[in-house]
Amino acid sequence: MGRIHLGSIFGTTIDLDFSFIILIIFWVMSEIQAAGVRYALLWIPVLFISVLFHELAHASMIGIFGFGPSHILLQGIGGVTVNERRARPWQDLFISAAGPLSSFLLAFAIRAAFVAIPRMQHDPFFAALLPLLAQANIVWGFFNLLPVLPLDGYGIVRNFLRMFLNERLAFVISIWLSMIVGGILVVISVFLRQPFIALLLLWFIRSSYLQWQFFRSYNRTDD
Repeated sequence: MGRIHLGSIFGTTIDLDFSFIILIIFWVMSEIQAAGVRYALLWIPVLFISVLFHELAHASMIGIFGFGPSHILLQGIGGVTVNERRARPWQDLFISAAGPLSSFLLAFAIRAAFVAIPRMQHDPFFAALLPLLAQANIVWGFFNLLPVLPLDGYGIVRNFLRMFLNERLAFVISIWLSMIVGGILVVISVFLRQPFIALLLLWFIRSSYLQWQFFRSYNRTDD
């Protein structure tokens, strides 16, 4: 209900939630005012390709470690890759890092192809699409490296800490880092007049706080 099944790749199923379509519509509408209809419509393939490639990188790394196929859901502000695995902390660290790394690699490959194939530079569609796609993936890669839940940077930090600390302490440090860094970035976003980014980060902080509250409640119950 509310989802479109897009198919599967090597056993990994891919679904599209309607919330992802709403995000794309919202993004395109906001870009129309700033850059015009033609440029704004380019964001439809850019967002779809960028998020899907990113999630496929997570699924691929999960498969490389032998945990079988995953389920990818494109939703809301991005995507999520689900796999019922029992991985070691260092494996989860690599799985988290695969997403941002794939974004950088895609940006590099697009720019290399754009330079190597002159025909693309003279084609109006590719001349507009490819530089935007490359730039978006660079930004998307760096954004995902932020240590804020639910971004990959949070997973990288937490799983790194899990390699040396117990699960509880690793969670406490990473979740508080998520809320503190998120709060600082909200202030910066407001100062730079980026309301969408500020609201997005506030939502992330809310998610981190709810995780923290659940953790405290669970531990009180255990005690």
